[in-house]
Amino acid sequence: MSSSSGSDSDEPQECPLCREDAPIELPAYETWLQCDVCEVWYHGICVGISASECKRVDKYHCYKCVDKHGPSSYSGPALRRSERNRSSVDYTMLNEGQPATFNQYLLRLDDYHFLEDEFEHLDEGTEVTREWIRNRDTNDPFIVKCATGLDMIMPASDITVEDIALAVGKDIPVSVMDVLSQEELKGWTMGDWASYFHSTNRQRILNVISLEITDTPLGKQIRRPRVVDEIDVIEKYWPESKRKPNRYPKVKTYCLMSVRDAYTDFH
Repeated sequence: MSSSSGSDSDEPQECPLCREDAPIELPAYETWLQCDVCEVWYHGICVGISASECKRVDKYHCYKCVDKHGPSSYSGPALRRSERNRSSVDYTMLNEGQPATFNQYLLRLDDYHFLEDEFEHLDEGTEVTREWIRNRDTNDPFIVKCATGLDMIMPASDITVEDIALAVGKDIPVSVMDVLSQEELKGWTMGDWASYFHSTNRQRILNVISLEITDTPLGKQIRRPRVVDEIDVIEKYWPESKRKPNRYPKVKTYCLMSVRDAYTDFH
């Protein structure tokens, strides 16, 4: 793996993942990585690797070479997501003043062939009973084609992000993630997120992955399948006298919201 900074005289001039309007004059674009297989140079930010993590990369394999030659390797332990430098990024700067670069994960998906799933398929929810679950010899997921009989309740299928913002409160803070850099953006509210989601001119790809809605009006519109209540040990056996708020392991409900092309790595 070769790396380069903006001060090197032999710095490559083009990154194949950059958009034409990428702000390459910014410091974030000073770090480069060279693929050890095809020897093509990429901006670290364009492949989702921070400058500090680039220093730990021993062999780098780009999106074109990783399937054939395996993943990149590190000379030391790779930085966990919680150890990576995180900066507080202003909403206006990101969405209006700093265009996004190309998402490497979309390129890999274009070349990926998905096999048909091998999960068990059930016609109706009435087939999902406590006895059926207990007698299964696998913990693999299963797919229910029709929810009839599950006794599950979900919000209306035409619910919008604006509706969600009104239900939980537009001033409620939310954790927004920038898909390209995998950085958390500070200072966002549900009102900000709704405005971004319904915008037709998004210059960054963002998503919300941890909005808890358990005790909100939206959360009260949701009821999990009846069979889950029947096999939930906490619900069945935890003493009522000890079910004080935040004092027992109650299952929480979360709402995840993403825009188109918000693909990212697994974590």
